[in-house]
Amino acid sequence: MKRFRDRKPMPIDFDHMRMLHQECIEQLELMATALEAVEYATDSIRDALDDMSLNHWSAYLDLIHMICMHDEAMEAALKQHGMPGSETSLAENERQFGSRRVLLRLLLPALTRRHRRIDHIFGRPSSPMAEYMKESLAMEREHIAKLVSIIQSFM
Repeated sequence: MKRFRDRKPMPIDFDHMRMLHQECIEQLELMATALEAVEYATDSIRDALDDMSLNHWSAYLDLIHMICMHDEAMEAALKQHGMPGSETSLAENERQFGSRRVLLRLLLPALTRRHRRIDHIFGRPSSPMAEYMKESLAMEREHIAKLVSIIQSFM
């Protein structure tokens, strides 16, 4: 007979979380590059670049979902801002970016900076400023959740 045990909270694997946040940074930079290239593109190429941007955003949301599986505080922050889980896909809500490209190009670097800050914080788990880092991490999670919900509303 199997014994069922209560789940004990596991500590966050900082190296794994850093890798996930670095991958998020890469996806956001690729999306920003595609959005920047759209300005110089013609009709068919513009559509292809829009599709590439949507694919990078979809990959980014998949990474956010993986982060939420390990970081309950991030999941709570996203739920607080009305960010849906992985049940909605971009294929259902596929739209053209239109005039929102400019705003997206301004929001993506802000989101990238937030992921870089979290990557930096996870790189210093045992610092003497641990309390400050915990507060900073909570604030960064909150900002990421707000930015993700804003960008998702444009998609």
